[in-house]
Amino acid sequence: MLDDLQFDVFGPLTVRRNGELLEIPRAKHRVVLAALLLHAPRTLTAEELIQQLWGGEPPLTARKTLQGYIARLRKLLGADAVVSRASGYAIAIGAERLDLDRFNAFLQKAELTTEPAERARLFRSAMEQGNGTPLVDIPSEYLQQGDGAALLERWLNATESWADAEMAVGRYAEVLPRLRALVSEHPFRESAWGRLMTALYRAGRQGEALAAYQEARRLLAEELGVEPGEELRAAHRRILAGPTRSTPGPVPAPPGPAGPRPGGAAEAPARRGCPYTLPPSLAEFARPGIEADLIRRLRDVSREGAERTVPQTLNLYGAAGVGKTTMAVRVAHAVSPAFPDGQLYVELQRGDAFREPADALGELLRALGVDPGAVPADSGERVALYRGLLSHRRVLIVLDGARDEAQVRPLLPASPTCAAVVTSLEMLSTLGGTRHVRLGLLTAEESREILARIIGRERVAAEEGAAQDLVRYCGRLPLAIRIVGARLLERPHWRLETLARRLESERRRLDELAVGDLGVRDSLAVGYAALDAPERRAFRLLSLLEMASFPVRVAAAALGLPDDRAEETLERLTAQHLLDADFVKGSGVRFSYHPLVRLYARELTFDVDPMRSRHGAVQNALAAWYTRPAGALVPLRATPSAGGTAARAEVVAAGRAGLLPPELGFTA
Repeated sequence: MLDDLQFDVFGPLTVRRNGELLEIPRAKHRVVLAALLLHAPRTLTAEELIQQLWGGEPPLTARKTLQGYIARLRKLLGADAVVSRASGYAIAIGAERLDLDRFNAFLQKAELTTEPAERARLFRSAMEQGNGTPLVDIPSEYLQQGDGAALLERWLNATESWADAEMAVGRYAEVLPRLRALVSEHPFRESAWGRLMTALYRAGRQGEALAAYQEARRLLAEELGVEPGEELRAAHRRILAGPTRSTPGPVPAPPGPAGPRPGGAAEAPARRGCPYTLPPSLAEFARPGIEADLIRRLRDVSREGAERTVPQTLNLYGAAGVGKTTMAVRVAHAVSPAFPDGQLYVELQRGDAFREPADALGELLRALGVDPGAVPADSGERVALYRGLLSHRRVLIVLDGARDEAQVRPLLPASPTCAAVVTSLEMLSTLGGTRHVRLGLLTAEESREILARIIGRERVAAEEGAAQDLVRYCGRLPLAIRIVGARLLERPHWRLETLARRLESERRRLDELAVGDLGVRDSLAVGYAALDAPERRAFRLLSLLEMASFPVRVAAAALGLPDDRAEETLERLTAQHLLDADFVKGSGVRFSYHPLVRLYARELTFDVDPMRSRHGAVQNALAAWYTRPAGALVPLRATPSAGGTAARAEVVAAGRAGLLPPELGFTA
């Protein structure tokens, strides 16, 4: 650990050793350090750091240059400062050494506190740590628009929540300097203008409050061509109306986090009820062992709620089409009596787009009874209101199709009496208090059982052989089994053998595995869309290798990459469940495709990749496969020429041996 160093990301990036400022003059060095600090203690891959440094157009020497930047940082900070790991780099720093970690800790405590004075104190402590716009001197457009933008939004929300907390205890004048600076730096942030107007009015400066509204209105009209939103107009109307007879004193503050108000009990911004927004359960699903275990876990959470200190989260993750949503919904229905205050379901992905947490929070708040007009515009206030409404209630939240932990965290309940079930492609490994359950393929018996429940046991029993063929062609993928069952159900005159013959052809199999709004191809496209361009290329080209599985060195040769770059790419594909990885004794880690995934990838490569690229990938892979010394790795070679006698002979032999797809044409 770097016990003598102190890092600050708020304001200019600064490093101090024993209180003395440590200068980092090179801009690229500051970009690397900022990226590592924002994700500490998580490891960043070399590709992620390269993207932070150069965006989508890195130089050819990017990886070597990055290694030089890391070496320079180690020289400046200490040899143990930046740790090299198999997947990338991380910075070895304790939470107390980074202002961002201290800021987050105070902020989390403040958001969970309802006592006004203590809430104000905690927000004040958070702002003392986050004293200034974050990362103001980091020259990375990619970082500023990505992780930097997320941190900036969090800091802005925290600043506004701090102002609300201070005003709730009567400190109106004290918030004015920071709010004035906020609207000066972010002139189109209407929520900040509303708070400035309220603080001015409550401090007895009505004229300045009205002038602030006119200034905000002018800026919005001249720069954006729009009028102020409803929140700002409502604050203006309240100031014009002044105090009423029934409510002496200044106008109320803008809508803020749920919690006690000065001089009285907490407002009740929502109608309490028992919301129930789960979709219908799917009766044909059959995974009794896993389902029973998940139901038991959630029922135990409900029984232990009074003794627990944190809510329970279950993360169901796995490949597209393995039944994560179906399992989550079935389990939620089964445990509904254990959560009598409600069961809420939210889709976090619609098509290829993932929803912003603030949008999902709005849906949850409306489901919990908050009038649409009373839903706060500020995302931080939405989080506070949402968690306040769930406090001491027994509610189950189902969050379906999560992108990553950052999307999920604001949506998780804080009350230990609640629980959440989150589905995702990748394991959400950094969510605290979470149990992770991977859903894989069905067994042959489970596949047959689902098919029998859909079309009837008599129909399956009458054609046992054809039913086994259908299960094999579906690769025991739950989605594919459901599609096959639905197609047979709507065609009672079809024999099972009829559909089995149609699925026998690999060229048309994905076309056949579609019905209504369900399709295996569409499901796989979601994971493919989440990849970057090099990962997509690898996913496509490696599908041409007719090997049951392949090691890293063969993939590296096919893709024309060093072994370490190829391994990182394969690991990313594995995380998205587009490849499977297994450790084979004596051979190391081997990668393979699910049969339907291979068909999808091969469709794409013949649509996207030119013939030269496809032939080169296969030739390089086979050269690495056949010419390796026993027990040794093969160095990366250039693509053999099409006319090379040895390479051509190897490829032709492989084609005759069935190691290549016939579409490549290596048959002569």
